[in-house]
Amino acid sequence: MKENKMKYEYEALKVGDADAILIRHYIGNEQFIILIDAGNAGDTSIIKKHLNDYYGSYYIDLAICTHPDSDHKDGFFDLLQDDEITIKTFWLTDPAQYLDVNDIQRYKNKENATKAVRKIWQKSTNPNLNLIDLALDKCTEVISVTDGVQHPILPISIVGPSDKYYGEVVKAMVADYGIKTYEDSSKEAYDDTFKIDEKDIKSVIDNDEDSSPYNASSLIILYEPEDGKRLLFAGDANTTSLQMMLNKYKWLRNVDFLKVPHHGSRRNLNTSIIEALSPQKCYISAAGNKKHPSGRLVYWLAKYGNVYSTHTCNSYIHCQSAAMPNRNGTVKLYPLKKKE
Repeated sequence: MKENKMKYEYEALKVGDADAILIRHYIGNEQFIILIDAGNAGDTSIIKKHLNDYYGSYYIDLAICTHPDSDHKDGFFDLLQDDEITIKTFWLTDPAQYLDVNDIQRYKNKENATKAVRKIWQKSTNPNLNLIDLALDKCTEVISVTDGVQHPILPISIVGPSDKYYGEVVKAMVADYGIKTYEDSSKEAYDDTFKIDEKDIKSVIDNDEDSSPYNASSLIILYEPEDGKRLLFAGDANTTSLQMMLNKYKWLRNVDFLKVPHHGSRRNLNTSIIEALSPQKCYISAAGNKKHPSGRLVYWLAKYGNVYSTHTCNSYIHCQSAAMPNRNGTVKLYPLKKKE
């Protein structure tokens, strides 16, 4: 049997109820760095320090912003304005690609319409900064992506949302701009002391769906290194988008890894999607409160594999392929909940 020499590692940085995910992938002896989301504005220093400490490089080959919530996009503003950081390719979804004739007429012309819909990518604390404009100015290429886009070199692709579904939710995002559409974090601590009643737990998880159009727009990212593993990074995707993904990609079952959507909220997965994916390992990026992650969701995920959360780790959750050399400073992680 041929020895597997595939070298890669992936990690979730500790940024509270936000996302900052890194993948380092090798092709031969050349490293490629992928950043999926950049947390809040204050998380930039965490990302930059990690790049320097463990990768020895400030060169990011591919940056992906899954959707325009501040806990995923705002960190990118400082990264893009940092002269030491280089981002070659930037992926996000440009709402201006979904303008129709009526939209253009409503805003008088295409330039006005483009500016109006791209406001969803403004920095939450500074409306004069727009992520699309900044990326166009600083990156070699900026690509608007939805389901079906594949990187030309790296084994990474977008598996949701569909063009059609994004076209529907983007209208709601623009219409609701400035209106609170997201789930607040809880001030109560993470709770796993509930009564183990599987019928009740299933009912809670399957009861309702995340109503945020921003989360509905979230990119779902599939990373498939050549060792046959499937790693799914679900951003803040909702159950509708995830089910649409499963309906289209019927082979996308029994994944090796799932980055759990929306910090482990019970509203972004259901038991049938979890069963279909049957993730052997789950990472959750969360502050560790009653909603993020949901103890009941963690319980159900642990039916299929170990569940890890950034709120219980030192500074990041890390996993690597067998051929990847161990690195100094990386500590052994213990699951929030082991597979039942």
